Amino acid sequence: MEGIPREVYFRGRRLERAEEHLRSIAADAGLELRHRDVIINSRRALGAAEFARERGRFDEMHHALFQAHWEGSGKLENVDDLVRIGTAVGLDAAELRTAIDQGRYADLIDEHRRIASSVGIDAIPAHIFGRRYLVLGAQPYEVLKQVVDRLHHPD
Repeated sequence: MEGIPREVYFRGRRLERAEEHLRSIAADAGLELRHRDVIINSRRALGAAEFARERGRFDEMHHALFQAHWEGSGKLENVDDLVRIGTAVGLDAAELRTAIDQGRYADLIDEHRRIASSVGIDAIPAHIFGRRYLVLGAQPYEVLKQVVDRLHHPD
């Protein structure tokens, strides 16, 4: 459940270009990208987010998870860090830990992954706009704005 070492994940890819792109996107969102030694396995974090959704705290948890990831203040594959993050947004620590440890949302996460794969989504993040446009991977604000503009002003 840990992660994939960066050098393995990016083998054959342009690591420097990818990191520069991510730093730019993080900066646009007011976050500072910190170097991580591994590409995380996000299943536990996805389960924690689903737990938060059931308790009406998804938006807060979603933001806190992204902040912890980008700023390096928490490991999203680590149960203790997820519980700390969840507690900070008002979730019950014991209930959240149990949900993560039991893999309570594994089937739902797998179903979401199957649905995403069936429509060509194979990257995180992925955004679907107006049921017409799919934007894969981390993209600059300008790219997302162009898609929204195209939705509002079709050719």
